[in-house]
Amino acid sequence: MKPLAVLIIHGVEIQDENFHLTPKRLLEKHFARQFKDQANAPDPEKAIVIEPVHWAPILEDAQRRLFERHFKDKRGGFFEELRRLVMHVNGGSEVWLAPLLALLTRRKDRRLGPLHYPGARWLVMHFAGDAIAYQPGIGRSEVYDEIHASVAEALTRLRQRAGEDAPLCVLAHSLGSVIASNYFYDLQVARASEANQEQIATRLLETPLELSPLERGETLAHLYTMGSPLALWSLRYPRQQELDSPVCVPAAELTQHHPGAGGEWVNYYDHDDIIAYPLQPLGEAYRKMVRDVRVKLNGLLFGWTPLVHPFYWADDQVMNPIAEALARTWRQVNATSGIPERRETGT
Repeated sequence: MKPLAVLIIHGVEIQDENFHLTPKRLLEKHFARQFKDQANAPDPEKAIVIEPVHWAPILEDAQRRLFERHFKDKRGGFFEELRRLVMHVNGGSEVWLAPLLALLTRRKDRRLGPLHYPGARWLVMHFAGDAIAYQPGIGRSEVYDEIHASVAEALTRLRQRAGEDAPLCVLAHSLGSVIASNYFYDLQVARASEANQEQIATRLLETPLELSPLERGETLAHLYTMGSPLALWSLRYPRQQELDSPVCVPAAELTQHHPGAGGEWVNYYDHDDIIAYPLQPLGEAYRKMVRDVRVKLNGLLFGWTPLVHPFYWADDQVMNPIAEALARTWRQVNATSGIPERRETGT
């Protein structure tokens, strides 16, 4: 049986290697439910091979140095406490937002010097700082390339674990959705020229190599963006009335490797999330390529505020339909393995 490859790309984040564990657990749980009571049901841990792209460490040292220039944590603990609370939030529980919010809105702290709102400044540094650092400058693209290299390395790990032509599903949150869009768009443009393809491979991985269909993005079947600020990146092209070049999902070459396999690009957004925007208003090309889905993320305490932003892939109403789509694709690529297509029944 052929597995699916699943890539998870975080957005604005701290150095938390376990950020992907909650979406991994939910994906596997809902995927297994699609085969409930069926003979030869696949093991979800083997059927969907999941790899995270943890790019936050690329910027962590620079961010730490910036804060050390402005804040002297004399007794220690303030920023470590912020990190600890963010890691709890990554686990999907909103109850940790209350103490986190208390630190973020604290006006003064004697340990840190005269600048006010150190927690809020820490948050702005991560949100605005990551986005600023990611943008390539004129003739310079070090951070852009380093982050994209971390994506390439994760795809290589997926190739080793799932196979050279495994259908690929990408889950990307917040700034991660911009990274995913740019990365696979660059690959699709490069595929027009083998020379460009090799040039990108050399630049990202530092060693010339022959890329597999998975690593070239040819097997990209699904893209799920969540809490995406991608619409804001249209401001980089102020003279264009509409954006006309979204990444193609599914990839044009997917059916060459997996005849009959389908795919989709779904963009999830919550109306209370001020970072997230629907993508179809960007232009006709996006209206054809992307399906915007409005969700109301769960949360009794903060579900009606912009603080819902971190919780897309901790929410069953988002992860369940993604798992359903993965199960459909798994059945399509394993049609000869004795697992029948699931038929929808009406009521």
